[in-house]
Amino acid sequence: MLKSKLHTKLFISSTLIVSAVTFTPFDFQSATPFNHRVEAAAKYYTTTVNLNLRKMASTSGTILTTIPSGKTVTYLSTYGSWYRVSYNGTVGYVSSQYLKAYQPTTVKTYTTTANLNLRKMASTSGTILTTIPSGKEVIYLSTYGSWYRVSYNGTIGYVSSQYVKVTSSSTITPDSTTTYYTTANLNLRKMASTSGTILLTIPSGSAVTYLSTYGSWYRVTYKGVTGYVSSQYVTTSSGSDTSKKTIVIDAGHGGNDPGAVYGSVYEKVIALDMAKRLMSTLTNTYDYDVKLTRSTDTYLSLSERVSLSKSYKADVFVSLHANSSVYTSANGHEVLVPTTESYTTNPYISASRLLGSSINREIGSRIYAVQNRGVKYQNVYVVGKNVVPSTLVEYGFISNSNDRAYLTNGTNRQQMANATATGIHQFMRSYY
Repeated sequence: MLKSKLHTKLFISSTLIVSAVTFTPFDFQSATPFNHRVEAAAKYYTTTVNLNLRKMASTSGTILTTIPSGKTVTYLSTYGSWYRVSYNGTVGYVSSQYLKAYQPTTVKTYTTTANLNLRKMASTSGTILTTIPSGKEVIYLSTYGSWYRVSYNGTIGYVSSQYVKVTSSSTITPDSTTTYYTTANLNLRKMASTSGTILLTIPSGSAVTYLSTYGSWYRVTYKGVTGYVSSQYVTTSSGSDTSKKTIVIDAGHGGNDPGAVYGSVYEKVIALDMAKRLMSTLTNTYDYDVKLTRSTDTYLSLSERVSLSKSYKADVFVSLHANSSVYTSANGHEVLVPTTESYTTNPYISASRLLGSSINREIGSRIYAVQNRGVKYQNVYVVGKNVVPSTLVEYGFISNSNDRAYLTNGTNRQQMANATATGIHQFMRSYY
């Protein structure tokens, strides 16, 4: 039997309901029949407003989700004035008048076809900076008449376009790339090495487009220049729209409430350590405003934890725990989300479930040593009685030898914390 945390296990099979959003979504003002079908001009589109994605091509169609303004969707087909599109794995219909065509970026590699002078100006009278040997790769920057402005071994200048040729070309689309942001002034290098030639220095906070991975290096493109950067100095968060969001992390139990106990292993200790690690990652990597319900071995009632969430004006609340059972074979991590019973007064049931699913997905995809028990609907006080998207994470069973060995290792707990942080961040990006 699993340990009691003032909640009762309950499984619900009903369909998720998307909660109301605080911004104004748009729809076209009239439904269009399905018998007029044409093809759109582009494969990708960007939303120009917060836009409802509906189950049917009609303003009376069920709203599946609301797509924030500026997000990219993949076009599938046309139904009158509606487009059938895919957004974050969800397929539905949106009004075509609130979309604009997304222009994919093409990255080309140019190679010299002769020994070629690199000049300071786009003219044969321009000072020669260096002579580029035939067959060498140059980075194209822009065009000036019959001249190309290029970068070669870190030197930028102009070459005659007739003596270079395109040796490779790739199109960057939303399906194939991810946007990262630099966390420091970062060198873009020609090779995946600190000895590689510096093509340019990317300012901190700049957006780069990810292309591929080479060990601890990312191949990226920045303002048309392609090269390599150290992956430890980029993040998927721009920091521009997340720094105002507050995340409350609740370390379960504490003080005279040890939680689950197995020998010298205490749940309250694991929970507090996980909370501090998670706070560090969310703050330093993603730039969120993170609050802890407790930072020391202190007892808090369940109602006090919810009150703290309210006083901190939380945007998200996540409670951290470790599990236990009289059966030592019970094992695995799981995430608990609210039920639709009258017990639940939290107005963000659907958002809480999306949050829980996002965290579970990230932990499950990164942590293989601990079984994934999935997302479960349960009546949990700090989740069901909260007033913001909330969930509870059980990282494993300390009563199970395998889980206990994993959870008592600091490196492993950091991996769990990092996965949880990514799950929270993915939810924040999609929901807010």
